[in-house]
Amino acid sequence: MPVRFFVDENDLALGKALGKRRVDVVFPGHPGLPEVPRQTLDDDWLAVVGDKKLVVITRDKRIRYRPVEKQRWVEHAVRGFVLTGRTSQTTAESLRVLESHWTAIEQVLVLRPDGPWMFALTKTGLREIPLQ
Repeated sequence: MPVRFFVDENDLALGKALGKRRVDVVFPGHPGLPEVPRQTLDDDWLAVVGDKKLVVITRDKRIRYRPVEKQRWVEHAVRGFVLTGRTSQTTAESLRVLESHWTAIEQVLVLRPDGPWMFALTKTGLREIPLQ
């Protein structure tokens, strides 16, 4: 199965845990994505992930507010889901949120194969985040 998802380093534990459950997940430092070693800046990995058409999973709620990162997200047609719960989540809680909404995530990917787009992902579901 080809790689489809990239989990940002801001939650490396989630990336590793999800990678154990799914063979289509990579994260910074993963051997399946040598172009993104650990500690790669967001500005740099966004280009790689967008060009490879990977789908981002991140807990970085502020990524949409940083002008340079938001510009790179749009320039490279990045698609992604941001875990945006009101409280801090453990890795296990984040996995439960992802797994409980995996069907909806897959539906978004079918309906929106091209980026850029960003969705908030919470315990209650998905909500699109405007990029403009």
